[in-house]
Amino acid sequence: MKQRILPAILALALVPATAGAVDVGAGVYGGASFPILQDNAGNGSQFGVRVPVRLAPLLSVEGFYAQSALGDVEETYGGVLYTRSGPDVTTWGATAVLNFGGSFRFYPLAGFGSTTIKQSGAEALTETSINFGLGFGFSVMPKFAIDLRGELNSVLTGDTSRKFANLTAGVSYALFGN
Repeated sequence: MKQRILPAILALALVPATAGAVDVGAGVYGGASFPILQDNAGNGSQFGVRVPVRLAPLLSVEGFYAQSALGDVEETYGGVLYTRSGPDVTTWGATAVLNFGGSFRFYPLAGFGSTTIKQSGAEALTETSINFGLGFGFSVMPKFAIDLRGELNSVLTGDTSRKFANLTAGVSYALFGN
């Protein structure tokens, strides 16, 4: 039953879509990334780009690229203090966004991607990731919007996962369409 809810919502969002009603935009964002239950990384920054494609009034799909530089952590072994450099995390993928509202909107989002984690002293790791979250956006003038988002990104690493909470603010501009 639960597996059928998301496809049903997406199908309903596509019903009002008409040929030629696709909007394409471009956006940039930045913010903070917080590793969850990871002792080898501290809080850091995140920035990236998004290419939102509005397929229907309720449904957008965003291609994205994100890069995070996580903070260093200090560890003590045998009474000696060591500093471990934080990992660099790059992700690219696609996110589905359900838009509710007009010039001020609220939207849940979910997506998937490919994430690479590089950290000194460890082999680079590239795995599938999933993300979901909530966002708020408002238009300050036609074709120009500001967005605030909270997301959880989970990198699936075999039997476990590495999770990051991301808080971002960004701007976007509608290139083609409305």
